[in-house]
Amino acid sequence: MIIKSEQGDYPVDFVGDVAQVPALVDAGPETFVIIDELLVEIYGEALGELLKYPTYRATADEETKTLAGVSIFIDWLLENKATRSARIGAIGGGVIQDVATFAAHVYYRGVSWTNVPTNLLSQADSCIGAKSSINVLPLKNQLGVFHSPSHVVICSEFLTSLPQVELDSGYGEIYKLALTNDGAFFDDLVDALRDGGHRNPRLLEMIRNSLESKRLVIEQDEHESDLRRVLNYGHSFGHALEALTHNEVPHGIAVMWGMDLINFLGVKWGLTNPQTAARVRAALTANTDYTIQNIPSARELVDTLKRDKKVRKGVMHFSVLHDEGDLRIVPKELDEALVAEVSEYLDDEPLFAAR
Repeated sequence: MIIKSEQGDYPVDFVGDVAQVPALVDAGPETFVIIDELLVEIYGEALGELLKYPTYRATADEETKTLAGVSIFIDWLLENKATRSARIGAIGGGVIQDVATFAAHVYYRGVSWTNVPTNLLSQADSCIGAKSSINVLPLKNQLGVFHSPSHVVICSEFLTSLPQVELDSGYGEIYKLALTNDGAFFDDLVDALRDGGHRNPRLLEMIRNSLESKRLVIEQDEHESDLRRVLNYGHSFGHALEALTHNEVPHGIAVMWGMDLINFLGVKWGLTNPQTAARVRAALTANTDYTIQNIPSARELVDTLKRDKKVRKGVMHFSVLHDEGDLRIVPKELDEALVAEVSEYLDDEPLFAAR
């Protein structure tokens, strides 16, 4: 798969064994590796040819994905005498990817980097598109840059060691992309889920489908000036839920919850096909075993939305599902009417609510 980018086209390669990864990474004398420290324990031997280069072992948490976390990594690059010719190899999930992208963009005004995503969230979505987002806690993704990788290497073996909740979380982005415009494949996804749920044997195919769906969007709008905003489907309320639960709810689970909430609102607004909303909810509930112990109030959710970077003059531009393959941007005021509508959802049967 080739991703077209204004910053330079880049390939996405797929392999089955971690031992194949080092040979695909374009390493050289000035290679510097940043890796999730937990992966060293599991795959250190298989990745040995890469880890012989200077290696920064990072804790993959929301504290690392901050300006302070990026600064510590940049200080490490300086201490290790990385120059303008440096190449960064990032091995890990979304946190490692965000830190590496941001650092690669600002270090000497830009150095090249290779992305080796290792969890489902990053393999099925964030590994392409060039976007990095950094937290200003407690708010998520307030700062960011666009800096394309030179190469993406996806290895399915990494997914075998994921806990079930992380695999479930990764499906949040797959569900989203399965419903996204020209690349929609929701019927195919539902069919795949019938054989083993989220650990079905067609997972690698679903990853490819997800990336193809996203590619069709980002190649038209790499810098999120218009069309790419549809990829925020489920994310506005999802990010609010994450912030209000102090990131206790995993990102992809929060996205699923946000999808269900915006689908409920879309039906109320006369925009979302009720049958489609019901089909999506059925797929989410049938395949995801998760409970949100304390769901925030409608007032808290809407107040948190007011600090979202997509808000303009008190108006949020929601990505709303009209039907399968038909996401559109809909502006809505963050007012008392919206608080009342969200309250109605919460008073009914919100997704993943404790029984």
